[in-house]
Amino acid sequence: MNGESEEKVMKHKLGIRLFAAGMALVMALGLLGTSALAAGTVNSVKEKTGTNGQIVVTVYDQNPGNAGTGAPITEGLSNPVEGVGINALRIGSVVELTSTDTNNKVTTQVAFGLSDNICTLLGLVPANAIASQNGTHYFAPEDVQTAVALEANQATIEAHLNDEDNRAESLVTRATGVATFDNLNYGLYLLAKSELPADATTDLVPFLVSVPMYVNNAWTNTVYAYPKVRTDDITISKTVDDQDGTAYADGDIYVNAGQTLKYTVTTTIPAAATGNGSANGFTSFAITDTNTSSTLDIDTNSVQVKLGETVLTKDTQYTVSYTGSVLTITLTNTQTTGGLAALNANLSTEQTITVTYNAAVATDVAFSSKLTNTAKATYQREGMGNSADTQEAKVDLYTYGIDLTKTLSDANDTISPNTISFELYKDNQGQLGAKIPVASGTGSYWMAATEETSPVVMYVGTDGALKLYGLEPGTYHLKETATMDGYTLLDAPITIVITATNASQDGEVTATATVNGDNAQVTNGLVSLSVENTKNDSGFNLPQTGGAGTLLLTAVGLGLLSIGVILLAMYRKKGNR
Repeated sequence: MNGESEEKVMKHKLGIRLFAAGMALVMALGLLGTSALAAGTVNSVKEKTGTNGQIVVTVYDQNPGNAGTGAPITEGLSNPVEGVGINALRIGSVVELTSTDTNNKVTTQVAFGLSDNICTLLGLVPANAIASQNGTHYFAPEDVQTAVALEANQATIEAHLNDEDNRAESLVTRATGVATFDNLNYGLYLLAKSELPADATTDLVPFLVSVPMYVNNAWTNTVYAYPKVRTDDITISKTVDDQDGTAYADGDIYVNAGQTLKYTVTTTIPAAATGNGSANGFTSFAITDTNTSSTLDIDTNSVQVKLGETVLTKDTQYTVSYTGSVLTITLTNTQTTGGLAALNANLSTEQTITVTYNAAVATDVAFSSKLTNTAKATYQREGMGNSADTQEAKVDLYTYGIDLTKTLSDANDTISPNTISFELYKDNQGQLGAKIPVASGTGSYWMAATEETSPVVMYVGTDGALKLYGLEPGTYHLKETATMDGYTLLDAPITIVITATNASQDGEVTATATVNGDNAQVTNGLVSLSVENTKNDSGFNLPQTGGAGTLLLTAVGLGLLSIGVILLAMYRKKGNR
């Protein structure tokens, strides 16, 4: 081999080594120092050309490892990330550049040829290029990577690639974490995220890929990249304190109508683990709590919000709204003093947002034995295309009632309005305990927390129906206090025992009941019972057997019998004369 041929071979091998070394730096996705070379003179440019390029991007949820080489990696990778949107745009050429610098030194090396527009996008100064020719500026790979990796350039790069006019190709990673860009013209490609999944806690920083690339001592048109994004779910939980100290099996909660409950909703935001990018700050965060058919009367003045152990300031750091059946807590977006600013200040550590409030079981809604209220957080991070919801946290409350049907012994009679009334009492060792106050509801009655100024009287409707809602399991006494003229009052209160049973297969909690010791039907949480009043012929109310009026009748009968005996004795005495 002559000297000239040896020199060419050495230059070619040098170019290959420099190219491989340069692209290893590019694939490292890290910050490197700039060369700040003064522009030299181009001697020759050999551009890599072709149309069968391929970039295989696989995003994993793990800490970054060693720099990629462009070759496939088969070990040490786990937890692929689905739903990462990635844009890819060819921004320049990949060349072997021979140039002469200002000191007349001739070098051959890999370089990236960039236009003025791309230099402006990346913040590169053409005067610092290795050399320039015909509007193309040739930079060392490490200089371009340094510019791409600058955090200050990230938003600009992402916006440029998202601009449809720039015609970047966009893909979203599949369940395998893979997005494959096919049929690419050879050149230097800039890749950046277009969107992130809702559980991404760290960002995907822009990165460069050269197509083709010198991998394992050979040129390859398929290049593999393995960027990292850390993910973790935001979770939410909800508890309720019925504040009466009653404990029930299986954690079920049974309530009375009018009872005040204390709710606690806790949202946990995981720490942003180490990844390629910085933690993704929140651009919005709200917590909503919805109760079934407005079955809770929420006291908005009792709402308290804490970030960790710090109590946040209403209106300054969060707002409260209560519309219909939905309570909404929204962190404010004031740059330095808002709730979002406080949340974003500590993304590297796990944080909790705790909302507490008081609510009373409503007494003016349609009855349901199962009262469900559900909380969720709705949020959006930087990089997310749309807001996302957490899984829901649900609390079920259970309450029961009485469905009484009143009948008259004379089928020809009808029940007059406001004539037949009842009172409900708690049990006190088998006797009447405290009277239970009631409130008038939607065509029925609800147990009330306190007696109203003008006590509500429970009347049987003209259809014979009386419904009372909002009772916990327990023993109750239902006492008739008035009936229609010509009918007898019940001589003793009716004893009703409601017992909650285990949850059924569909998750519903059922109950059993007895009425005066006999099993009673329970339908949709209502204990059914039927009571008949007996008509008397005296034209006024007479109590049934065993009532107080029985003694009066007995006395009258005995008096009449005594008079008869006396008259009989007098008659016989007169006959003997």
